[in-house]
Amino acid sequence: MLQLCVSQQLNIVPFSFKTTGIRVYSFEEALYHVYHYWRESVDDILSDGMISWVGQMDLPLLATGMNDLKKKSSLVARVLGFLQLVDYFDRDELDQLKVDLQAWEQRNEWEQLKERADSLANHGQPGEALALYKRALNTAESALLLNNMGVAYMQLGAPKDAMRHLTRALALAPENFDILLHYTEAAILSGEYKTAGASLAQAEEQKPDDSGIPFLHGLMAHLKKNHNEALIYFKHAAKLSPEIDCYVYKIADVLCAIHQYDKALAALKRIPKKDAAFHAKEAELHAATGSLPAAINALQQALTFGEAPILLTRLAAYHRQNHDLQKAEATIKKALAIAPDNNPALLESARIKKSLGRTRDYQAALNVLLKGLKEKYRASV
Repeated sequence: MLQLCVSQQLNIVPFSFKTTGIRVYSFEEALYHVYHYWRESVDDILSDGMISWVGQMDLPLLATGMNDLKKKSSLVARVLGFLQLVDYFDRDELDQLKVDLQAWEQRNEWEQLKERADSLANHGQPGEALALYKRALNTAESALLLNNMGVAYMQLGAPKDAMRHLTRALALAPENFDILLHYTEAAILSGEYKTAGASLAQAEEQKPDDSGIPFLHGLMAHLKKNHNEALIYFKHAAKLSPEIDCYVYKIADVLCAIHQYDKALAALKRIPKKDAAFHAKEAELHAATGSLPAAINALQQALTFGEAPILLTRLAAYHRQNHDLQKAEATIKKALAIAPDNNPALLESARIKKSLGRTRDYQAALNVLLKGLKEKYRASV
């Protein structure tokens, strides 16, 4: 059955969902997104930003309805109410979703927060995920929660913080093999190779044929700049688990480190799944060779899977390095629209301002970034 859009005018201003990075141009597209990604959308659907976006499409009744829904305390009522603002889904679809929503709402608060944080981390937003993980940790302590916090800290380049949380996670679940591997990885990234060696030996006793073990041996060798040894380990890990793409990415990293860029790209192209991670790594390799146009093209391919702030920030940096400051500024504005408090994006924005010769704006941006870092530090102490 043909269904007309509630707005009959062309809308050129999209709404960007923060977690998924997906942009929508019509209210119906927003409904579709929320129905399929409701966990990721709970902070967006009745936000001031979305209500303002609906209002600028000249849909005042829908905006009023959304404001009324904000008063409801139940997540089920808010999400289902939003999805029924217009006649888009049939009753069977809504009844099925209601079952899922009710089951989720009845779970412990820390589990809900962890699940939302996991989604943020999986969409390349570990900083935003950490904020939810910390809220969850205030409610309950869990080995899996602490483990995921540790992984998020590693993604943010803070391995010592990761190790602190993973130490506690391992104390709560000493037999958990995955936590042991993550603890070992954090130790390696922290430069604590003796500790890492001891925990690797423990892991080998538990599961000697697990591909994570040669991977971590390779990571330690790579950081020690024993590149030939690292290459052997990473290739062994990839042979044991050919379905795990990150092993191939590490092979490419080692080849890049020894300036064998063609071999690195050739290794990468053997990965069958050309997803956002693939194109992001492809961009990284092109940038290492100084081929910024190719790197920009690869990142633009990655962004077709969703506008993750980390990818937009990297693209802005490539545009800046390629002396295209207008595109750099436009791109970093997109990143900050999705994640206003993202530190790498704020730093890149400051760099772009400096390149544009806006010294005062550059200094002001650095002060904002520094203030935010201090506040986060105080909150974490």
